[in-house]
Amino acid sequence: MSETERACLTFAELADYWTADADVDPGAIEAHVFECAACARLLGDAEELRDAIRMVTTAGHVRMFVTDGVLNRLARDGVRMRSYTLEPGEAIQCAAWADDEVMVTRLHGNFEGVTSVDAEMRLDTGEQVSEAFDVPIRPGASELIMTLPASFVRAAPNGPMRLTLRKSSDRAGVLGEYIFEHEGSFERGTDG
Repeated sequence: MSETERACLTFAELADYWTADADVDPGAIEAHVFECAACARLLGDAEELRDAIRMVTTAGHVRMFVTDGVLNRLARDGVRMRSYTLEPGEAIQCAAWADDEVMVTRLHGNFEGVTSVDAEMRLDTGEQVSEAFDVPIRPGASELIMTLPASFVRAAPNGPMRLTLRKSSDRAGVLGEYIFEHEGSFERGTDG
């Protein structure tokens, strides 16, 4: 492998550059991209992925856990977000406005020694509405950031929804339960 090949950027480095999610040197990355056609193509691919993520997120097709960097990028792109913060065992009243695109929930918890979690959301009736497996936990993290499409929240029935986080592959290892008292969808009034 030549020096040039070793100097090429990984997709992860370009993703960090795109989201500003890690300590990256944007000048060094940009200088390399201008000199390396392969990395310029890879950065183009990352930009296409970014555009696709925004499109499917705002269209209501994505339920995922993200980083602050991804949220910051969505905010810079003009995505309308409503945000909630919950502690384990806490219930919160929530609703979506007609112009919300993404609902963001910061789930606080003790994730010490946990490398990944499984998440399950159920209605008060017991019906499962969402699940995710092997969600990675960064070392030292004290919260997970969950995003839901606002269209999903607007379409959900009014009433409690319970989100349970468990250690991955450990059905008995509950790390926290969070209750969303869903109150529906609202329209903003107009003056005059």
